[in-house]
Amino acid sequence: MPNRTIKHEVKLQKSVIVILGLLALGVCANAFAPAISVKEAFAKHRMVGMGSTAHPITIVCKSGC
Repeated sequence: MPNRTIKHEVKLQKSVIVILGLLALGVCANAFAPAISVKEAFAKHRMVGMGSTAHPITIVCKSGC
């Protein structure tokens, strides 16, 4: 008697496959986040002294705000 194998296939809707793929991508992105980290940016790098208490930035509305 020959060996018989039984195969069961589960068919998923396309939307379920997309949702599962996005979840898998999110888990992988979360796992590798420390390796792909961005260093802190300093807002005062180019404009030293602008927007501080000594040099405040003011917005003047000339024709109604």
